[in-house]
Amino acid sequence: MSKMIPRRLIDVFRHQVDVSLGNYGIDCKLFIPTNVSYNEAEKLDVFAVKDDYEFIEYLAKVFIEWSPNTYRLKKLGLFTEDSIPILVWFGNKAVAVGGSDAGEEVDIDIVLHSYFIVEPEYIPNNLKGTESFELVNPVVKNIHDAVLVQGFLVVPRRIKNE
Repeated sequence: MSKMIPRRLIDVFRHQVDVSLGNYGIDCKLFIPTNVSYNEAEKLDVFAVKDDYEFIEYLAKVFIEWSPNTYRLKKLGLFTEDSIPILVWFGNKAVAVGGSDAGEEVDIDIVLHSYFIVEPEYIPNNLKGTESFELVNPVVKNIHDAVLVQGFLVVPRRIKNE
């Protein structure tokens, strides 16, 4: 017997993830690089800078684990020494802010170097002064979970003040 999940069941699970995030998630502005700018910046490898990316803005919901315990991290296959990473989980849909789909709920595919901004009231005291967080590493519990929810390790985004 195959352990593959039928497409209809995946769609139902995705919908349930989006409903749960709608109830328990935090509103955020999500910025995802365009495919063209992402591919061009990836060719530059370590020499790519933030200005090499062009972003599309979305309004989304995010579930943030500000300080997960080490048991939780080990269960996700993450082994850290002293620093405790921030984990975030996104759904599969967001509302487009600009472009031809402005105001409509669309499917999203989040990639590395995306970032999001949350209101300061949701940020813990040890991270005050930071509202923007960059996605640096995907977190996938199981392969079937990768098609249901999008999880990432995030770090505070470094922005040069001008």
